[in-house]
Amino acid sequence: MGILIHFNIATYISIDGCNGVPGLVPDSDIFNPTILNTDQWMDSIMASGAKYATLVAKHNCGFTTWPSAINFETRDNTTSPYNYTVAYSPANGTDIVKMFSESARKYGVGHGFYYSTVVNNFLNVQDSLVNATWSPGEIRITNETYDEIVIAQLTELWTNYGLLTELWFDGGYSVSQMEKIEELLQEHQPHACIFNSCDTEGSCLSANAIRWIGTESGLPNEEIWSTGVTNDGGDPTSEYFAPAECDTTLQTDDRWFWGEEQPLRSIGEMIDVYHQTVGRNCLLELDLAPDRSGLIPARHAARYKELGDFIRSCYGSPITQQVFNNTTDNGVALAFGHPTSIDRVVLMEDQVNGQVIRAYEIYAKIVDAQEENGTLDVPWSLVSSGSSVGHKRIDLLSEAITVTDVVVNATK
Repeated sequence: MGILIHFNIATYISIDGCNGVPGLVPDSDIFNPTILNTDQWMDSIMASGAKYATLVAKHNCGFTTWPSAINFETRDNTTSPYNYTVAYSPANGTDIVKMFSESARKYGVGHGFYYSTVVNNFLNVQDSLVNATWSPGEIRITNETYDEIVIAQLTELWTNYGLLTELWFDGGYSVSQMEKIEELLQEHQPHACIFNSCDTEGSCLSANAIRWIGTESGLPNEEIWSTGVTNDGGDPTSEYFAPAECDTTLQTDDRWFWGEEQPLRSIGEMIDVYHQTVGRNCLLELDLAPDRSGLIPARHAARYKELGDFIRSCYGSPITQQVFNNTTDNGVALAFGHPTSIDRVVLMEDQVNGQVIRAYEIYAKIVDAQEENGTLDVPWSLVSSGSSVGHKRIDLLSEAITVTDVVVNATK
């Protein structure tokens, strides 16, 4: 489980980012976190149980939360600084990317960065292309210059803030940028996992590819395979190993940046999200939205802790230590030391050689809850079955059952 942190200039406007509004370039003067504390962010990240966090360093507005120091040539043959950054805001002197990175290392949380290459309202770029027409006052650059800016800023991000866990390309990247991004990755961050690394033909920036599941609901409701390069449940026959990531929000209505009085999803829904993602072989990446002061709001923090508390209480330790384990040709058999009540089964597959299991069945010897010693000769009953296992599969039973033995068989 990971966290995707949305804190940028869009935090300070009423709508959820500059998406779909090409002319929107919020004034950098509004970016003013008065009590910014990235250590406080880590409190919620740790409480949720997440192992890594990815910060939106540049979203579609074009504003960077680090003091990007690059210069570029305009069509007017003048040299211009990239002056839409935290250094040109009331928070001048603050490098939020650096603060976040240091906090992550302090708390033992993997860290990474989100950088949108396909949209930059500040530079009049949509779908990776510079708009052919300009309004008065807009910056005029070529597509080639834009690609150079992208590579220069990625170089800043990937060389100044340590080894990174995940790099996010929301919407992917352009063909004209691919070769240089790939070279940059191999030189500076060869071990980072790359979200949206592959196109549908299997051409990938990195072998450490992660694909999008195709929905931001957190409820994909399908079998999810670790292989395939399309934005869906994947393809068990694909030669490309690219596990799926399920990104979703804590706030309702698919709201990513902090929204004033925006309701939160219930703990019941978030538990369902966990089971539909982590429990279906998808990497859950949950949004974290600091408010305009630079802190995680108390009610948000409480919900992250509720979710983490549930995960720890339900899955933090085995149901009993008295289990005798016997590996068979097709699976594993478990014999409990005494009749035990279960209401779910958690499976995990060794994927060192790829995802191999194509179908499985779970059988149990079900006994009366009052039967003390488990000596009754009862038949095996099928209690669950499915296809994809992958990193983790959580099968919730319709009701609790008391069992003495459980067998998991890979049937295909």
